Amino acid sequence: MTSGSLFKLAWQQTLSAGRLPIWRALLLALTVAIAIATLLAVLGDRLEQSLGRQTAELLGADMTLHSSRPIPQAVANNANTLGLETSQVAQFPTMIEAGENLLLISLRAINMPYPLRGNIVTQPAQVGIPEPGTLWAEPAVLERLSLEVGQQIELGYAQFTIAAKLISTPDRGNGFSNFSPQVMINQQDLDATGLLGPGSRVRYRQLFSGDPEALNKLENQLRPDLASGERLITLDSSNNINGGALNNASRYLRLGALLTLLISALTIALSLRRYTLNSRDRAAVLLSLGMTARQLQGLFLLQLLLAWVVCALAGTAVALGLEQVTLYLLDDLLPQPVPSAQPALYGLGALLGLVSLITLGLPPMVAMSQVSVMHLFRRSATPTTWGGRMLQLVAGLMLTGLLMLYLDDLKLTLILIASLLITAWLLGKLGAWLLRISAFALAGKHTLVRLLRLRLQQQQRWHQMQIPVISLLLALMAISLWARSDLLDRWQSQLPDTTPNHFLINIQQHERDGVDQLLQSYDLQSQLYPMIRGRITGLNGEPIATAFTEQQRQHNALNRELNLTWGERMPAHNRLLSGEWSSQSDGDEVQLSIEQEFANTLGLALGDKLMFSIGSHTVEGSISSIRSVQWESFQPNFYVIFTPGALDNMPVSYITSFYASGEQRKVGNQLLQQFPTITLIDIEQLLAQARSLIGKLSDTSGLVMLLTLLAGLVLVFTTLSQELDQRRYENALLHTLGATPQQCQQLDLLEFALLGLVCGGLAAALGEIALWFIHQRLVLIEPVLHPGNWLLLPLAATALFTLTGLLARRRVDERNSYQLLRRLG
Repeated sequence: MTSGSLFKLAWQQTLSAGRLPIWRALLLALTVAIAIATLLAVLGDRLEQSLGRQTAELLGADMTLHSSRPIPQAVANNANTLGLETSQVAQFPTMIEAGENLLLISLRAINMPYPLRGNIVTQPAQVGIPEPGTLWAEPAVLERLSLEVGQQIELGYAQFTIAAKLISTPDRGNGFSNFSPQVMINQQDLDATGLLGPGSRVRYRQLFSGDPEALNKLENQLRPDLASGERLITLDSSNNINGGALNNASRYLRLGALLTLLISALTIALSLRRYTLNSRDRAAVLLSLGMTARQLQGLFLLQLLLAWVVCALAGTAVALGLEQVTLYLLDDLLPQPVPSAQPALYGLGALLGLVSLITLGLPPMVAMSQVSVMHLFRRSATPTTWGGRMLQLVAGLMLTGLLMLYLDDLKLTLILIASLLITAWLLGKLGAWLLRISAFALAGKHTLVRLLRLRLQQQQRWHQMQIPVISLLLALMAISLWARSDLLDRWQSQLPDTTPNHFLINIQQHERDGVDQLLQSYDLQSQLYPMIRGRITGLNGEPIATAFTEQQRQHNALNRELNLTWGERMPAHNRLLSGEWSSQSDGDEVQLSIEQEFANTLGLALGDKLMFSIGSHTVEGSISSIRSVQWESFQPNFYVIFTPGALDNMPVSYITSFYASGEQRKVGNQLLQQFPTITLIDIEQLLAQARSLIGKLSDTSGLVMLLTLLAGLVLVFTTLSQELDQRRYENALLHTLGATPQQCQQLDLLEFALLGLVCGGLAAALGEIALWFIHQRLVLIEPVLHPGNWLLLPLAATALFTLTGLLARRRVDERNSYQLLRRLG
């Protein structure tokens, strides 16, 4: 047979296969797999680039070196040698004066070029940076000091002209002090102000931007030599207020993609297996007409390739459409225009579909090419060859590689594969036993129960194969639905309507009672926490250099001053994990409570003694408890909490947060008028952006869930249709023995109802176990029980199976029975 005639025959068989539900299910599953793989690859790349660009614009650079001391000029010279652009910034809190009015601000002294990424927006519009003798001030500065653009203002020993309002700017710096209203001046004017005297808390930043390879080279040079008080921030290491939601969303999308691909792979494998079984007669006829086994394999391979071309085009088109929908949902949150994805990623889904189709399709097709002509008479099983087993091994390795790609953990992947195999075996045994028990319980309650028990006994091997597939499928669908629901509940609970939208810091001891009374007069709920800054200097009597490993010494907590507090009661948004909460010191020994992640990273345990340097004082405390902290609560949070009395006679300030709405927001102006040295931080706009992000991420994850459910429903219908195809032969025999079509239909529906009830119950148990694991290891949220899962899943599965049976049974009539009897005869 020539290549042309072989291709023509393959085309004819492909067109004729389009009338078969099994083939259509295969095409639909392959299209869904290609669409979801393409969507996740393209969208992930574009979002990563866009968020990277947004982060760079917030930082004002691609990389920033923070230091509490002036940064040597050699660092900038080295960056210039590598072809990088660089700029230096000095920033610190200070007072600004306008007549008799004083205001605590964050002063930023800059020079050209600045910023290296992003743009400064002013009113009126300005170019570059402030001219010497002028400054740019945020609207809050002008409002609180009753000033206008063009007026004079005193800053230290120098006088400046207000040249513009500072509407928005990147590179605000980090730390609470930099949330104060900001003023920007030319670095040439810094010495004239006389503000850099002893005691000034100035922080220096060196900004870098340019080629990623040069940045990596500079990072590798700088990071090993970072001194105390220095910190290197890159686009990957920077944190933002929405980091937790973005990370959880990323994990959910990856989980959704994995579930969809697994369901699609099951559908592809099951449809191919059933299609090849139905094609054995045709294969035997073609072999009897002189076609060789190699030509037969080529024929079916061409069929797969033709199917792949159609599905690749359709799946890629669907992915492109979903990509635009997702980007539209996230339009307000991403810098425009969104960067284009790498062109090769648009073909990734199609390539994955081709590999899946060929790898899963070749084993049964190689076996089919070995069928003999006697199969037409004996109806013998297709032999399993050594080559077919090897191809099955390749398919298993491919599945392992796919799981490892999405989980990014070889050990976890192998555990998951082993768990799936063991679970499938257990589900098969347990499911077949439950079917027999259920049928025995129905004895005497229906005339067909005895016949049902005989059928279940006869089909025991088939049920042991089908129950794991259907139960796993239902569990995967339930996992996708509940995981998204749990994650959405977590997102929404993170930012309730009463989330604090104001922070107050730098409250001095003599101002505490007045601030507390003013907040209470507006009926605002808040708690003032004492705060002292201190640096960790040792552990268990050893200095940092020997007490911690090199990797642990890179932790930010060991390279800066920490905010320390004390209290008799544990904060409400904290939870005790181990040890005991101490409300007072144990004799002369100070007790400490530390945060869980902080303890895990630094290898700290109960009983360890931490040493702190606080000003000129040294304090040592023993760890008595470890607690978790709800960082996203927008309440004051602390790594370390001391027992009361441990930090007496040390300079202390207070911090609090509160939620103010409507008329309550007027408290801000009164606070600043009565206590001009405190810092009021309004984060309402930041919270609105976070809530918007959560809503958009919820919509985006919903697209993945819908694709998962679609793939699952396709597989359910395919599996049940194949189950009914097996029953058609038995029903034909029952017709000849006197059974009516209605009785055969009742027998099928009774079996399907039991099958749905058993599979639904097993899927509910399996889904609950899997959700616990997913919550703990992937999505990183607190596990919860799902009582509705145990009730709804068995009922829904029973209804779905029964409905599918009714729809599929309509094709079975007397004519089908007659044709089947002729085939059996």
